[in-house]
Amino acid sequence: MKRQKEALSETLKQEFKKDLELFEYFLVLLNSSSPIRNVELMWADDLELFDLTERPRVTTGDALVQLRAAGPDSPARSSPSPSTYFCDLVHGFGAHEEQTCARSDKPAKERCRATGRSHVYPCHVGLTDIAVPVICEGRYLGTLFSGQVLTEPPAPAGFIQIRQALENQPHIDMARLEEAYYRVPVVTTAQLAEMVRMMEVFARYIANAWKRLEIMREFQLVRERELALDRRELAEMLLSGNTVNGVAGKPEALRSLACNVGLERFPDRVMVLRMQTEDDKTEAKSVSSDAEQPSAEEIGTQLTLVRVAHLIEDRCRSWPNTLATVVTPGEMCIFTTQKSGTPSHERMLLDEIAQALLRTARSQGLMMSRIGVSGVHQQPAELLRAHHEAISALDSGHSTLNWFEAQPARHQQPAQSIARLLKALQSADSLAITASLREFLASAVPTATSIVQLQQARGLLTWACEHLAREFAELGPSAEIVTRAKEGAIQTIMDSPNSFAMADAFRTFVEWLRQQVVQLLSQREQKIVSETHRLVRELGPENATIQDIAQNLKLSAGHLGRVYSRTAGQTLEEYLIRQKLEMGKRLLLDPRLHVSEVADRCGFCNPAYFASVFKKYMHCTPRAYANQPHRLGGHETQASEHKVAAV
Repeated sequence: MKRQKEALSETLKQEFKKDLELFEYFLVLLNSSSPIRNVELMWADDLELFDLTERPRVTTGDALVQLRAAGPDSPARSSPSPSTYFCDLVHGFGAHEEQTCARSDKPAKERCRATGRSHVYPCHVGLTDIAVPVICEGRYLGTLFSGQVLTEPPAPAGFIQIRQALENQPHIDMARLEEAYYRVPVVTTAQLAEMVRMMEVFARYIANAWKRLEIMREFQLVRERELALDRRELAEMLLSGNTVNGVAGKPEALRSLACNVGLERFPDRVMVLRMQTEDDKTEAKSVSSDAEQPSAEEIGTQLTLVRVAHLIEDRCRSWPNTLATVVTPGEMCIFTTQKSGTPSHERMLLDEIAQALLRTARSQGLMMSRIGVSGVHQQPAELLRAHHEAISALDSGHSTLNWFEAQPARHQQPAQSIARLLKALQSADSLAITASLREFLASAVPTATSIVQLQQARGLLTWACEHLAREFAELGPSAEIVTRAKEGAIQTIMDSPNSFAMADAFRTFVEWLRQQVVQLLSQREQKIVSETHRLVRELGPENATIQDIAQNLKLSAGHLGRVYSRTAGQTLEEYLIRQKLEMGKRLLLDPRLHVSEVADRCGFCNPAYFASVFKKYMHCTPRAYANQPHRLGGHETQASEHKVAAV
């Protein structure tokens, strides 16, 4: 299948329209020098260049038509070209074109599109017309039409045919039309052939102009892709914290890269945009288990995040010295610097940028989006610290726009943060895990740019890995697996060149722990169900109660019921009833036992209740089942038995 060409950008459309202005002047010159006048270009209906309802064609009409003093018997406008005046009278100066001229123009246009060749044909009233297609490498752009002419001198018989063809058009003044008919130019076959050749030259000119713009468009797309890669590369370098040596050890290469993406100055602030909906937190979705299949709602949310990210990047390119990039799904980092004489004016400019970004996100349904703004950092190597400051402002604030405020006297304690993270992990609360993880990283690696600070950050992160692994081992997973994951995380942290990579390695380890907790909770609930079945077998269905089972498992009756329903797909009460009924079915096969005795042995309070429950589940009475067990133990009873066995 041939790949569909992308639409021209607005800039290239304007360039093409400038070419068409020159083409219109050519048409005016043609009108004053050729016997065949009023050449016009009708665009293809599927060409997204102009609004076809406003300007469906390029024509010499605007240049040729002149205003004339309107008398009682003369039209308000006319043209010095006889052929134009004749056609104007036929289609009522455009008011009745669909009922008249379009009857022959549209079929001619379709023939040109289908065949790709020029056509000389009679119009609907018998005058000769020329149609020349404009085609650029197989793509149909439109059709050039000439003004109508005659190949033989006008005669009364010819006008009689015209009158007959237009007899159902009451808007036409036949007297004026007859006068105009005798003024229609008469051309020879050679002149007609020369006009076809000239129009084909014009068609090639338009096709070449279109091709030139397509080449410009392809170059523009390649340039846009290169700039997008350069912007991402620059953003990654700024977030890595390793900008002292620049690109490949050359500081000037870093400045050249910044200049290439349109930055006149290096950014001195970082803004972090966190995109959220009203119902869900994007962070919670982004850390969902890889084993889980994403729902349609989650896929839609991810697509929305990608669309908003593109809109944000485009919006930031319209501001000077501003660069945006995606850090994680649902979170964007915006580097910017604003020229301002006073801090208050700079804050006002940053506020305007932040509000514009928030409006963009909210217009796509992300109503709870928030922004954090860092402090000022003059050196590119400090922008990683600015990124941490912006995240810290988001985590500590609760408004839509949060400004970082340094608090040296109230420095956060990493031990307290890691304790909250461990508590969130034990309950597998994804939202609490994300919040406590950000809080810990903000306190552990806020300004890790020097060698000493990097060593301090490594020490805190390795200590956190050891602490989490030791506490996590008490939950029940294999100590060997936990130790192997911990050692891998510590090794990655020790090998990381900057604090950003170290923080990412720690996040990966915490995510692994969360997945293990989810798996352990699932296994624990399955084990509770298995133990419940074992206790029912040991105690006997007639003696087992929910309270006794819960007491043996050291759980509350309510918690046991919820776990069993969530895991087994039926309530514990229903399971106990079915087990009693299975016991009752076996006892009913003993002819020595009465129904009342069977009910008592199965643990039912009275025979009537036993009969009611038996009929509900087995679709027959206990006595009928005892008399005909094989006949009444059909597919419905068997289905019930299979369901009980499966549970």
